[in-house]
Amino acid sequence: MTIASSPIELVVADRIGTIWLNRPERGNGIELGLATALRTAAFDLEGDASVKVVVIRGRGANFSVGGDLRTFSAAGATFPRLAMDIITAFHDALLSLRRSGKVAIAAVHGACAGGAMSLALACDFVLAAETAHFSVAYRRLGVPADGAMSHSLTRLAGPRRALELMLLSDRISANEALSRGLITRVCPEQELEAELTRMTRALADNSPATSRAVKALVWSADTATFDEQLSAELASFVDCASSADFREGLKAFIERRPPIFGGE
Repeated sequence: MTIASSPIELVVADRIGTIWLNRPERGNGIELGLATALRTAAFDLEGDASVKVVVIRGRGANFSVGGDLRTFSAAGATFPRLAMDIITAFHDALLSLRRSGKVAIAAVHGACAGGAMSLALACDFVLAAETAHFSVAYRRLGVPADGAMSHSLTRLAGPRRALELMLLSDRISANEALSRGLITRVCPEQELEAELTRMTRALADNSPATSRAVKALVWSADTATFDEQLSAELASFVDCASSADFREGLKAFIERRPPIFGGE
């Protein structure tokens, strides 16, 4: 299935739902139309039981340059109201990606700046071409951040690194982002497609219940006590152990073959 409507193109095939940021002529800049369409696409994939993995990509030379500053400037004195609408739709999309049991991957090439960096960091995995570069960017506009940028950076890199990135850094390479723990993997640009295919296939082959459980456990771990995490893991383990997928996993292990999980 392909739903193409600028500024978002949604493609669903072989258990993978791909959201393409589709404003290449403007660097996939985020404005109200894109934010609203992104929310719709995220909601659609969240409710699609056939989709196991969500991928977010950008058409053209960049993942996304962040906010569409020309649109912001043209709004003049009405921009605060416009910003409220854009950010609300954008945040709805990010919340959908995070609460969904489906694993989300941002596949980044070219520029990934501002809100687009927030979008990438909100995903469960970030795969980047080695030529990609990241920029928080907000300080140059005289605003703090949106898209849970402050949350993501603090959680991934710690408060001191988060402050440095938000108040001092202009641009960092993919390899530097990897070394700081902000992204998952870096590969040569010409290998990005193949590496993304390997990752999505491996993730789609996992038990959906296990993916949901692991995602929930990991993203809640930093606010849970040790005792709470033990209890959460116990509940998740017992729940998954009651499933047909667990029985298939045991059978496949004994038979020395890859498991085929049906999501039950």
